[in-house]
Amino acid sequence: MSKKTFSGAPKPKQPTDDQILAFEQGGAGHDTTRTSTPVAKAMATNEPTKRLSLDLPASLHTRFKTACSATDRKMVGELQAYIEVRTKELEDEAGITRK
Repeated sequence: MSKKTFSGAPKPKQPTDDQILAFEQGGAGHDTTRTSTPVAKAMATNEPTKRLSLDLPASLHTRFKTACSATDRKMVGELQAYIEVRTKELEDEAGITRK
C-alpha cells in the first residue's frame, strides 16, 4: 500500500488596502437604503452606544418583527425612533430643556 500525502489547504490571498477600504465603505452589513435612520445618525456622529435588553412576550415580538419586515424597516431603528419621541415627551412633561 502506498503512502498518501496531503497538501495543506490553499491559503487565501491577503486583500489589498483598496479592497479593505471598499469593503468598509460599502461592504456586507452596510444598509445603504436608509442612511437617515436614528441608528445611522448615532453611528455617523461616532457617539458611543449602550446596549438595552428588553423582555417581550413572544407573540408581541413576533408581531413587531413581522410588521417591521413587512414595511422594510429595521426593528432597532423603530425602537430607537420611538424612544427618542417618548423621551422628548417625558422631558417636556418634566420641564427638562435640551440645548
